[in-house]
Amino acid sequence: MNIRTEISVLVCCLVFSSLSTSGSPSNGVGSEVIALMGIKSFLVDPNGVLENWDEASPDPCSWSMVTCSADNQVIGLGAPSQGLSGVLAPSIGNLTNIQTVLLQDNISGNLPSEIGKLSKLQNLDLSNNNFCGQIPTTFSHLKNLEFLRLTGNNLSGEIPASLANLTDLHLIDLSFNNLSGKVPILPAQVFNIEGNPYLYTKGTDMVDKGSLPNSSKAKLNKSGIFYVIPILMVPYYYSHFWDSSFFI
Repeated sequence: MNIRTEISVLVCCLVFSSLSTSGSPSNGVGSEVIALMGIKSFLVDPNGVLENWDEASPDPCSWSMVTCSADNQVIGLGAPSQGLSGVLAPSIGNLTNIQTVLLQDNISGNLPSEIGKLSKLQNLDLSNNNFCGQIPTTFSHLKNLEFLRLTGNNLSGEIPASLANLTDLHLIDLSFNNLSGKVPILPAQVFNIEGNPYLYTKGTDMVDKGSLPNSSKAKLNKSGIFYVIPILMVPYYYSHFWDSSFFI
């Protein structure tokens, strides 16, 4: 191989290396854009809420419904009642820095099992949608989860007993679904299962307004919501749970 040929090969290698490097995300932002665009592609957006979501943008922090940290990582997604429908894409599992997901719309389909990959997730609110199928057992991987609200969907099947592994849970609201089977003992301080008429407490006794697992530290109120003493304070967003009628 002569000198000219060696130089040509070297230049080609350098160019290929440069293209490969520029095409891959260096700090995670690129992968977050891809994940968000995947979510957008599965949703129906009649009000144009996601209009400024642009795959050509290197930074999604200016996009509607997206919250970022000081170092420009996506840590929050959503806002209540934006008129969205469609299904929730599996690519949500690639938003590895996300801490809060709040989507209260008309989204249907199954809950993506990929949500279980979101190890930093603290608040998951998918209430008042049309999700169906079972609660994914992968949710038990969300070790930092503090608030889980799935109320007002069409979820069925049993409540995964593996959710007992979520020791940081303060609140879990599974009310007004079609869940069935026995109610597991979960560590949440507030646990709402009202409106699931096919849940069982023990034996073959069917419950209507919710049920209370066998725990000496738990009490059930007349609405089918039970709580554990001592009750921890929760963020203002959940303050509607704390009214005088709750403890009657």
